[in-house]
Amino acid sequence: MAYQIGVSSGWWNIARDPALLGLAAKVGFIATAGVTFNQVDVETISEFLEPKMRENVLRVKKELGLKIGMHAEIGENSAMESAERRVWEQAHIRLVETVKNAVDLGVIYINLHLSSLPILQFEEARIMPFGYQYHVVGPDGAPLWKLAEASKPAKDFIKSIITEGHMGSMITRGKDFRAKMERLQKKYDADLKKRQDEYLRRLRSTPEYEAMPPAQKRLAEESEMERAQSVTYQLYKEEANKLQSNPDELFDSWKKSDFEQYILEAGEIDAYMTVAYDMFKNNDMLWTNIVGGMDPEKAYVNKDYEFNAAVASKYIEGHLRTKSHPANIRVLGGLSVLEYVNKTGLVLCFEVPEVERSQRAVEGIYRLFDPRNSQWFVRKLNSQCVKLCIDFEHMLAQKLDPYKVIPQLPSDFGKLVYLFHLGEPKPYWGIAHIPIPLGSQAQEVIYEWLYMLRKKGFKDGVMIFERGSGRGGGKTTFEVFEQSVLALRQIKDNLEKDVPPRELPLSFYGISEKNEAVYKREQVMVREHLMDPMEGLLSVSEEKHSFMSRAAVEKNKAQEWEKRKLR
Repeated sequence: MAYQIGVSSGWWNIARDPALLGLAAKVGFIATAGVTFNQVDVETISEFLEPKMRENVLRVKKELGLKIGMHAEIGENSAMESAERRVWEQAHIRLVETVKNAVDLGVIYINLHLSSLPILQFEEARIMPFGYQYHVVGPDGAPLWKLAEASKPAKDFIKSIITEGHMGSMITRGKDFRAKMERLQKKYDADLKKRQDEYLRRLRSTPEYEAMPPAQKRLAEESEMERAQSVTYQLYKEEANKLQSNPDELFDSWKKSDFEQYILEAGEIDAYMTVAYDMFKNNDMLWTNIVGGMDPEKAYVNKDYEFNAAVASKYIEGHLRTKSHPANIRVLGGLSVLEYVNKTGLVLCFEVPEVERSQRAVEGIYRLFDPRNSQWFVRKLNSQCVKLCIDFEHMLAQKLDPYKVIPQLPSDFGKLVYLFHLGEPKPYWGIAHIPIPLGSQAQEVIYEWLYMLRKKGFKDGVMIFERGSGRGGGKTTFEVFEQSVLALRQIKDNLEKDVPPRELPLSFYGISEKNEAVYKREQVMVREHLMDPMEGLLSVSEEKHSFMSRAAVEKNKAQEWEKRKLR
């Protein structure tokens, strides 16, 4: 098994580099970077519409002998974990179109972020008061009543909230429920007429009625009519109250409405809770392995991260499995995304997400970011075309320490990983992408983490240095990459030889043992400067020359010695 190394093109909207305008330009960006594997970073699916895009990309690939991966869009429009209908639709359409275009361009993998949204508990103040004002859907993008019809636990939960608050009053104002009330009103009118006729018939058949004068007869008849109306109205009122509070009737009207069928009282919170009850009662492996056996209501409070991670995983699974969406029919010929990638061999890699610098994005509060949780939906899908991407910089930004997390992962976890995004591991919101100096501590630390994952099964995959703007904001190839490619080559070569971190050769640090002359010069320099840290601290007189150069100093030949001592 072998590893491949490469670099990413970077995003134009971040680097503002004219060389990144258009997909073809991004593909060819690495021509002088020293590698033949390029991860192309997509700003927007509109880039696929650039004139002659496909023709130009395929030409650059062929002439430069390149392999390419692709980083899909990032941001809310790509948030596959969202239950909001508007976001789900955008994320799904963009996923389908990106997958199709990637296959057409001969892309090896697409990288997608696991999450772009904070956990529900972090957003309660925004969601709870206004949740009923927007549409939500299930993991497959359909109204949640469809899930409820197939899952009694989900239906029971929805029925438990459907009679309360804004949602119940909204349903009763809906077209279907108004039709039910109109039918009840017609029944009331018919019953009233029937009851009034019966009361009048009984009244008129009595001897007392026959003896009454005409005026008294009219009063008696009016009294009976009012009594019949009172009795009928009371019966109607009781039946109407039963109808308005009947969960089954309300559920039936809710699912038949064009607008209200997408509404739940607490919006995304209720949508996630509905899906959670279905997962919990049906022992979905995502729930059992991430949350355990805890009831969703309790898990929402006591295991908030796990609750979000499990349901977010279910929504991602939904995007990959659904095939009835118009985008699947129009673009993929009716195949699900999972079926399409299995057929074509395109690999979907799901990455630990970065942390954006905003009020809505705080370290460690995304819905799905921890590989200890995200591993389970990959295991559930059980496809060689659905894998994980690990970004150590993003892990640090999400408050995950690889030295602590990796040992907690199962012994076969490395087999689930296809892609690594690498850079000097600095926890600056996951967007630093600093070059990796050859022989640096960063290179050594990255090797240690990769070696730990190799021991857990990572024997084949891709390692990408993600382009940033360099340390000083430069845009030249050297400023952007520095020695990162050389550092990755050393990491790759030693990993493939299975060299333990403590046994790494000097060549790993950029020192060649085979070039004897250079190696000995390095040794002399080390000896020469061994005591430099002590300079200025000794109480005896200091000398700038060595013991061996004393004769040269005494004969006023010190400068000549300094020039030639390494020859």
